[in-house]
Parts: sequence; structure tokens; C-alpha cells
Amino acid sequence: MGKGMPQIPLGSVGEFRMFGLMLPGLEDAWDPRAPVCLPAGTGLKLLLRIFEKLWKLDPKTQAQLLKVSPSTLERYRRGLSVPRRHEQLQRIGDLLRCYMVLRVLYSHNPEVADRWLTRAHTRFRPNPVVYMKHHGTYEVMRHLQGQLLG
Repeated sequence: MGKGMPQIPLGSVGEFRMFGLMLPGLEDAWDPRAPVCLPAGTGLKLLLRIFEKLWKLDPKTQAQLLKVSPSTLERYRRGLSVPRRHEQLQRIGDLLRCYMVLRVLYSHNPEVADRWLTRAHTRFRPNPVVYMKHHGTYEVMRHLQGQLLG
């Protein structure tokens, strides 16, 4: 990953192929174990659009999911700052993976995919978004990936 722009890991080339997901340049990658990453700024912009347009999360919830202050979230939104801490990059990656897996699981019904995180859930009470605000993003992301594989 080098010392340039921080990268957000999204998975491996093999995982993307297995789930039918594509990104520019992926068709030329030959090693299925090779990581698929996005520059932090690109991944953050994408996630902020998902938060607002698809998941319809308010700014306070967005900041809580990212574990940043509202003022830091506003700097992110205006493009004045990019996350660099490993924990922040991991959280953004987990949330982007949640989005991707939900889109594969509910490809026949994108509205269900967009509402899944805010609907009542027996494992992640009261719903996955509230659970992630208190317990982090990893368990929800792993649960969704397990649903995809199971």
C-alpha cells in the first residue's frame, strides 16, 4: 500500500469474482488473493453518499458509525480531511463491504438492501446500525458475509 494516499481494503480479487462484483482493472488481475482497495478519499465519498442517499442516516448517526466528531465528519464531507488511522479505514471498509454484500444478497430488491441495516434484527438488537454504533462494524459485516457464503 505504500506511503501515499491511505487505502481502504474491500476484499480480495477472488472474493469479488466469486460474488460477481467488478471494479475497473479487476478483469486484468490474475492473483485471486490480491487485495482490492480504494483510495481513502474515494471510499469515504462513496460511503457518505450511501449513508445519505440509500441508508438515509442522519449526520449524528454517520459520525457515530465512523467514530468521529461531527466537525470531523463535516471536514470529510467538504473534502478537507481524509481518514488515515487504521481503525477508521477498517470501519469504512467494513461499512462498504456491508453495502456490497447487501446488494448481492438482495439484488432482486435493492430497497430491502438499503433498509436492512435500520430494520429490527434479532441478532443485532435493536437494529444493525444501533448495534454498530455501540459494538463496532466488524461483527455485522462478518455476519453478512456469512449469509452470502451460507
